[in-house]
Amino acid sequence: MKRELKNEFSWSKSRHETFHECHRKYYFHYYGAWGGWDLNADPRMRQIYVLKNLETRQMWMGGHVHRCVEEILKDLKEGRELPAPEAAIEKMLQRMRDDFKASRAGRYRENPKKICGLFEHEYGIQVPPEAWKETADKAALCVRNFYGSAVLEKIRRLPPSAWLEVEERQTFELDGLKVYVQLDFAFRDNERILIYDWKTGRTDAERNDLQLACYILYASGKWSCVPEQITATAVYLADGTEVPEAMDAARLEEVKELIRESADEMLFPLADPQNNVPDEEDAFGFADDERTCKRCNFVKVCPKFAQD
Repeated sequence: MKRELKNEFSWSKSRHETFHECHRKYYFHYYGAWGGWDLNADPRMRQIYVLKNLETRQMWMGGHVHRCVEEILKDLKEGRELPAPEAAIEKMLQRMRDDFKASRAGRYRENPKKICGLFEHEYGIQVPPEAWKETADKAALCVRNFYGSAVLEKIRRLPPSAWLEVEERQTFELDGLKVYVQLDFAFRDNERILIYDWKTGRTDAERNDLQLACYILYASGKWSCVPEQITATAVYLADGTEVPEAMDAARLEEVKELIRESADEMLFPLADPQNNVPDEEDAFGFADDERTCKRCNFVKVCPKFAQD
């Protein structure tokens, strides 16, 4: 008998950011879309689920770069010869072309989880061909820079026993609360743990501070080491910038308190916090900033934009 899926409350950096961006967007993403994977779901639920899975072209580009880098790393780990940079890039670009065609044809509505749906196509946003080319060129640049990076040279010299994680979605618990993280790459260097996070956007150390802190918090428990033994580095592949982050126990206690307070804020609007049950109409307001609305996946179902 198939176990019934339950929408359990958890915490992640992306969930935290969505809640603070717009409460109604948060509702749609984590509650309104729940169950929408079923083709026989309520039509509104199904539509919300389709919209939830849309990606902007920037997100889409970043996802393809991550996948390409992940494949390169796994080839290294398994002792396979790496493809030439241009071969790896062409393979990535072909997948992007396939995605683009499928999205433009609207095929993602059949299977939103497995078929790419681009925000720009769903909302009929006119993007000139040169902008799409710029997106593809940036993806290629990021992969090219990864091939030429010092960190790849360092990884090439690692023994297999030093590898810890590559793109694995993991959890740790904080006071019984499940916290999600996904480390792009982590390895052991003697007594130290080194974590790398690939970025395809612009350098923004302040915005990534919380994410890297969560990685260090997870790693200290997972591999039984003190925070001072861990360094998490954001690698900005578009220009090769590396921004390392190291934290002591006091800083991680601050992060733990932030997560606790954030979780309390997210539970407060629920009709039944114990069972993670919301009430859309009474508790989830709208963002005041219209710029937030313009880039929101859920404009088509949001009551703020309902036609009288």
